[in-house]
Amino acid sequence: MDDGWAASAQAWLAAQGTAGDFGRLHVLDQPMLARVRASGAATALDVGCGEGRFCRMLAAEGLQTVGIDPTEDLLAAARARDPGGDYRAARAEALAFDDGSFDLVVSYLSLIDIPDARLGLTEMVRVLRPGGQLLIANLSPHATGAGETGWERMPDGTTRITLAGVLDEQAYWTEWSGIRIL
Repeated sequence: MDDGWAASAQAWLAAQGTAGDFGRLHVLDQPMLARVRASGAATALDVGCGEGRFCRMLAAEGLQTVGIDPTEDLLAAARARDPGGDYRAARAEALAFDDGSFDLVVSYLSLIDIPDARLGLTEMVRVLRPGGQLLIANLSPHATGAGETGWERMPDGTTRITLAGVLDEQAYWTEWSGIRIL
C-alpha cells in the first residue's frame, strides 16, 4: 500500500531536523518523558519511530529501546544518527516479538498512520509484559475531526469548528511542507 511515506521521507527529515517540530519539542516531549520516567520501564518499543528521535530520547533515559518503522529511508536516518541503536523495518500490525517482551510500548504520533489501528493496538498490548504500559500521543480531534471544513465564520460573527466522526476511522491524503501522506 502506498501511504506516501516513502516518497515523503526526505521532506519529513528536512522538516524535522534532529530536534523535531515545534509541537514535539515544546508541547509533547516533556509530558511524554515524564510518563516514561514514572513508568519505571527498562525496555521500550517505539512503534513508528521514524528517524529515531524519540528512541534516542528513551535511550538517554536509560531504556533499552527498539524502534520499528515501515519506511526504509527514515530507518536509514535513524541508524545514521544513532549507530548503536536497534532500528527494524516492521509494521505495527505484525510485531515480530514474543508476548510480554517490553515494559513500555510507545506510539508517538504514529497511531494515525497505522492502516489497521485496531490490529496494531492489539499487537502493541500483546508485546507488553504483564503490568507494562502503553504510551500513546495522538493528534487531537481539532486536527483530524474537522476534515476539510476547518473553522467557519457564523452569520453573527463568531467562529466555530465542527467536529464530526472523531471516533470513526478515516483515511484521506494530507499535505504540508513537501510531505504528502495518507
